[in-house]
Amino acid sequence: MVGGALAWVAGIWFSGLAGSRGFFGPGPLIADANLILEIFLVAGITHGFLLARRGNIDAHQVNQTTWVALNLGLIALVMAGSMQDVAIAKTADLAEWRVGVTWVHAAVGTLTACAGLWIVLQMNGVVPERLRVPWWKNLMRGTLAGYWLTGLLGFATYYLWYIA
Repeated sequence: MVGGALAWVAGIWFSGLAGSRGFFGPGPLIADANLILEIFLVAGITHGFLLARRGNIDAHQVNQTTWVALNLGLIALVMAGSMQDVAIAKTADLAEWRVGVTWVHAAVGTLTACAGLWIVLQMNGVVPERLRVPWWKNLMRGTLAGYWLTGLLGFATYYLWYIA
């Protein structure tokens, strides 16, 4: 699933269609593809939370690892490069809604992605025992909230970039 989704996004870039009209109308195709995948991502991460609550930890582990991998791919392929469009020359630039909301989205998203990656690495036994977070359940809950907040800020960013 992750490979297919990222191949779709990469295909949009490599075919030269990234800036063409998207299927929602106002935004370019690459932004619309990213928006759809982010909706699935937040829904998938939330489903993973429900899997854990029901005690299906093995499925939870696979689920969350998959969605975090997709998120990191989307950050690398779509979001990181778009930050050049809202480069900050002076602090006053952040007062412009389009710039300010985009940077808040990027900051919250970066913290969330880092927390998600840490959790997945710990959950899969990659993080050495001495570096593991003992309050991992609270970190997971906070990270889920971060994904939701990042998703909502992503909608706001899309609105400010392409609709307003």
